[in-house]
Amino acid sequence: ASGTLFLVDLAGSERVRKSGVEGANLKEATQINKSLSALGNVMEALDRKASHVPYRDSKLTYLLQDSLGGNSRTMMVVACCPTSSSFDETKHALEFATRVRRINIGSAKRNVASKNLEETVKHLSHELKSLAKSKKKSEEQLVSLKRDHGRIQDRLKASSESRAKSIDEARTLTVLKSSNTQMTARWQKEKQLHEKAAAELEVAQNEAKQLQSQLIKAKRDADRMARVVAEKESEFDALKSELRDAKVTSSAANLRARKAQMLQSRPSNASQGKASHIVKPTPRSDASVARINKMKETTPSEARTKVLAMLQEHDPKKVDKIDAIMERFKGREGFLLMKMTARYEGSSDKTAASTGGASNGSRPNTAAQKRSEMAMARHMERMRSKKKVPSTRNLRD
Repeated sequence: ASGTLFLVDLAGSERVRKSGVEGANLKEATQINKSLSALGNVMEALDRKASHVPYRDSKLTYLLQDSLGGNSRTMMVVACCPTSSSFDETKHALEFATRVRRINIGSAKRNVASKNLEETVKHLSHELKSLAKSKKKSEEQLVSLKRDHGRIQDRLKASSESRAKSIDEARTLTVLKSSNTQMTARWQKEKQLHEKAAAELEVAQNEAKQLQSQLIKAKRDADRMARVVAEKESEFDALKSELRDAKVTSSAANLRARKAQMLQSRPSNASQGKASHIVKPTPRSDASVARINKMKETTPSEARTKVLAMLQEHDPKKVDKIDAIMERFKGREGFLLMKMTARYEGSSDKTAASTGGASNGSRPNTAAQKRSEMAMARHMERMRSKKKVPSTRNLRD
């Protein structure tokens, strides 16, 4: 038999950017790279088992057509450079070699004896592999049997130990049963006591809720009664003050009427030089009118200060009721100030006037005149307040 041996030295691919060749060398490098690219395409087509392999793309692939396919054997040796500067070229060369290695171009024709020998070797290799698998399987079964044997021995040992402890466990079980019976009886008693306590607690809670609701209701009634009492006290104070004003007004009117009657019953031929102890009513002076107007123009804070001072001086028991008094006369602070002045300072002026009249009969009774003026001012103030301001009871309603 005769054959053909091809020894082909492939030029390595080079990067023009690294080599920096020019002119003819540049054309040569381009042709080399083109031939290697065509060889790569042929290898890829053989790898894919393509129906068409592009051997005619390059002279190199055309010359290597008999070596790359058909009745041939092909061996490729790749030379690599270990330097870091040739890293990319080395990487691409190894990738190309890896791809070529996967290509199976078929086996060359051999004689019959060689073929039978190869089949015999292949058959023997297959039998050897099956025997190896059987051996491995037998070893695994042996290991499994040993493991089962050890597990069975452990169970036997555990069962013997459990048999040895069965007597002690039986005694312990008897003791536990008796203890369980006692604890069950005790638990039943405690359960009954707990249920009884829970029932008593529920009854107590219900009673507490009832008492709480009654207490809330009683508090509401007490608050309502307190409000009613406060309203009644305010009404009582208002009626009391009105009654006092009415008494003062009536006493002033009676005094004026008595004076007028005494003046009318006096003889016309009485001596002009003789001193008279009867006080004639005089018209209201400008000073009293100015004083009344000043009281009317008083601010609430000033009126509160003056009223509090008069209460502290003449009636300390009513100092705590200053807030209720000011609330009742809200908007009528001037009238309240005139009323308090007439009540406390008027009484002191009356005492001083009576003392002075006893000592000096010829002095006019200015206290009576002042009271008359104050009564008239209060009457006018009441008439105006009835027209402008609603009553305290209507406001409260």
